[in-house]
Amino acid sequence: MDQLSAIVARVFDLSPDDLSDLTERGKLEVWDSLNHLLLISEIEEEMNIEFTTDEVLRIKTLKDIREIISKKT
Repeated sequence: MDQLSAIVARVFDLSPDDLSDLTERGKLEVWDSLNHLLLISEIEEEMNIEFTTDEVLRIKTLKDIREIISKKT
């Protein structure tokens, strides 16, 4: 399990096996607006990165998060 999957699983209280890059906001009940901000905050803290407002608003899937992280590291 990679670091991002571990963070997402913990924030959403899910098994990492339930997650994939196709996991999508709006289709995963627990991924609401409040948990979206909590997820972003946890990722920023644990991975020592910072998302822009545009990036936060653009994120729809775990793949989107991975792509943004890859550009920052």
